[in-house]
Amino acid sequence: MSRPTLASIDDLMALSGPIVQEDTPRALVLLAMASEVVRAYAGVTWLNTDEDDVEDVPAQIPDVVVSMVWRATNNPFGVVQETAGPFSRSFGADAAQRIYMTKQERMIVRAAAGLAPVGPMGTTRGG
Repeated sequence: MSRPTLASIDDLMALSGPIVQEDTPRALVLLAMASEVVRAYAGVTWLNTDEDDVEDVPAQIPDVVVSMVWRATNNPFGVVQETAGPFSRSFGADAAQRIYMTKQERMIVRAAAGLAPVGPMGTTRGG
């Protein structure tokens, strides 16, 4: 049995718009996957003692989880580069991971979990 997610379908719809009923199970799996990545990184579960409900989740955490899922649904095959005729675009190496946190999101999660910052934020593209 998977643990409760750190963001809800309603949180996801606030960013992505309506989700058709047949896509709901996939969205729930992605929310669960992203929630576990955030929990592992933060070292905090944000679950009650019975581990059947979330508690004391900082307001920033659902936003990070939703952003991770939104990226995964907008690039479901983990494409890192595409070319059409003379045009090409790159998405960065992290895009292949499907469910990942950007540097900025890791900073947000660290702060929300009460962890010390890792260091200065990079100034290059790709975050």
